[in-house]
Amino acid sequence: VSGAADIRFRELCEDLLTNDSIHPSATLPQQLSSTPVSLDNLELPYHHYTDEDLKNRIIYVEASRGCPFKCEFCLSSLDKTAEPFPLARLLAALHDLYLRGARHFKFVDRTFNLKIASCIRILDFFLELKSADLFLHFELIPDRLPDALKQRIASFPEAQIQFEIGIQSFNVDVQALISRRQNMQKTIDNLIWLRENSGAYIHADLIFGLPGESLESFADGFNQLVALDPHEIQVGLLKRLRGTPINRHTAAFNMRYQTQPPYRILQTGLIDYQTMQRMVRFARYWDLVGNSGRFKNVLPFLLGSDPFRQFLQLSDWLHDTTGRTHRIALARLFLLIKQWAEDAGNCAGQWRSALDEDCRGAGFDLSVLSDPVTTKPGLGHGNAENCDNQKTSEKRQIVQPTANTDRQSRHKRRGQTSVV
Repeated sequence: VSGAADIRFRELCEDLLTNDSIHPSATLPQQLSSTPVSLDNLELPYHHYTDEDLKNRIIYVEASRGCPFKCEFCLSSLDKTAEPFPLARLLAALHDLYLRGARHFKFVDRTFNLKIASCIRILDFFLELKSADLFLHFELIPDRLPDALKQRIASFPEAQIQFEIGIQSFNVDVQALISRRQNMQKTIDNLIWLRENSGAYIHADLIFGLPGESLESFADGFNQLVALDPHEIQVGLLKRLRGTPINRHTAAFNMRYQTQPPYRILQTGLIDYQTMQRMVRFARYWDLVGNSGRFKNVLPFLLGSDPFRQFLQLSDWLHDTTGRTHRIALARLFLLIKQWAEDAGNCAGQWRSALDEDCRGAGFDLSVLSDPVTTKPGLGHGNAENCDNQKTSEKRQIVQPTANTDRQSRHKRRGQTSVV
């Protein structure tokens, strides 16, 4: 079903239920399109959340649909514009959810701060609740934070709001190629302001493999983003979502993708297959080390003055040493990082103290853990907690490609699942 499926999908289900004696493939086309739906005419669905949902799950809500921007890698580029839900009805539904016990709200709007007046009213609604146990997630346009919006953001307690901010690339030529309109200086200034003047948790996205982006260009952008100090950096690999305009660059930039989902980029004219596989592993290890929060004290020592190349070195070494990117126990990961630092002659003084502090914070004593080289891959000692469950310079010789699957992570409070 293509388009807004609120009504068309219901009709499809009714057809199937009333004609259950007929095989669907004999009576229905494989693809169904829906006519545009006015959000004014839709019943808000939030009363269908059960008490169990509200108690245990993050609640997904939407204040608007669509996106006016045309970033070519994104399915939302096919939208003509963004349309808001009637704000009074939405706020009444949010209030009902709150009274029923909902405290974690994830807004799925692609551009939450597109219409500043509505954005402020929603934030004011939550501020007026004066509830210490709220957790709110929004996706922001990074170069659009007027003073009135900043004032509201600064009023929230530490870590009560999370902003997902798409940077994607710092290369302005690449941004132009993919029709991404973004004022980079305002973006940088706003990221600095958020970190220095608010308690918001910042999740920033970069995409590797965009047309026209070289390894060196991406490295420069990664280093710039690390210097801006968001709490989490998601390194995603470009995916060719069917129907998106990114396809127009396939021939000109020698873009090659997987032929099956998730249609991840395999190589470009500037990035060969082996390097792309190195970056698949880089993204995975970055989730385990850079984004997990388990290595916050030693991470600055790991990254040094050239974060991308330093971490790429560590990523290559981890794969050379373990042969895997998953099922690495947390205790073993601490030991591997210790071994890597010792091999480089770094594991002493402040470097070692920072690693010891992180290890103690995870419940381990680094001095009594076994040597990782003598343990089987993936097996830790003491606490056998697996890193998969944690939330989330010279180039080395290129290692052989491996068939790892890509995962695009999103920050969630630990121990919660999500419901749509």
